[in-house]
Amino acid sequence: MSARLTARGWGALAVVIASAALGLALGYPEGLGLAVGGALLLAVSYFLVAGGGPAFALAVAPPRVERLSDTIVRVDVEATRAHRRGLRLRGADATSFPVVWDATGVHADISVPTHRRGPVSLGPWVLERVDPWGLMRRRVGEVEGVALLVVPRVRPVSLAALPSALTDFGGSAEMGTTTFATLREYVIGDELRHVHWRSSAKTGKLMMRQYVDITRPRITLVLVAEERAYTSAEEFEEAVDFLASLAAVATSSGLDVEVVTTSGERAAHGGGRSTAVLDLLALVERGASGVDTRLLRANRATTIVVRGQGVLGWWDRIPALSVLRP
Repeated sequence: MSARLTARGWGALAVVIASAALGLALGYPEGLGLAVGGALLLAVSYFLVAGGGPAFALAVAPPRVERLSDTIVRVDVEATRAHRRGLRLRGADATSFPVVWDATGVHADISVPTHRRGPVSLGPWVLERVDPWGLMRRRVGEVEGVALLVVPRVRPVSLAALPSALTDFGGSAEMGTTTFATLREYVIGDELRHVHWRSSAKTGKLMMRQYVDITRPRITLVLVAEERAYTSAEEFEEAVDFLASLAAVATSSGLDVEVVTTSGERAAHGGGRSTAVLDLLALVERGASGVDTRLLRANRATTIVVRGQGVLGWWDRIPALSVLRP
């Protein structure tokens, strides 16, 4: 695409025309000199942005980032040395980001707004060249936008500060109840006490009993999403972060975790950090809802409720081992 005048460039062109007109009409050589200087500047600006062919760029973003984290989306650019000066990304809102040439390559870094949870869309952008005075610009490429999800901030939580429901099972190698499921061939590392000798004699291969855990311990974390249960929006954000941290500690301790909100959302996970739980908590909002009778029948021994310092309500009748506040 050919070079075009920017808003500043149109202003400079207007000054050139006006100076030339006044210089000719009134016989002022100063006006003619100003017009010639301005025209030369516009010509140099055009020359600086006109060279080089198209450039290509690709934005790379993680699918999820934590709230209040310093996250940068890197846009890798493939360009020739003709584009070394004046290359930038420009968004639809007129914000611009310079393209940097360094030892790691040609790229532009864009900060992700992580002060709020939820989906975030960045871009698309226009890759363009501009002169040092901002008089001319030329589009040399386009960059597709990216979408990511800002999830709650998972913080370190001391096990000593948690209810015994989370610590009694932590680190235990004998959790739940196992039962026989099927037979399979021996693999290196299997315990010989699980060999099924009768089947092994029939097949001529070592056959092992396969067991599954049918009563794996489960903890239910209930997030009170009622607006009245919190004194401020920031307190609610802290409660969401706190519950996400509890879920991370519980799953790392070997527990299956089910996260429930008083507005009806549910997500369950077992083993490692759950993306389903984080995705649910990334989208939950404060609001008013009716009484959830299912929560009023919860198992007190394995239920933990997280709420704020606001007023009391039906959610305080949820049977729970503990009620925690961030």
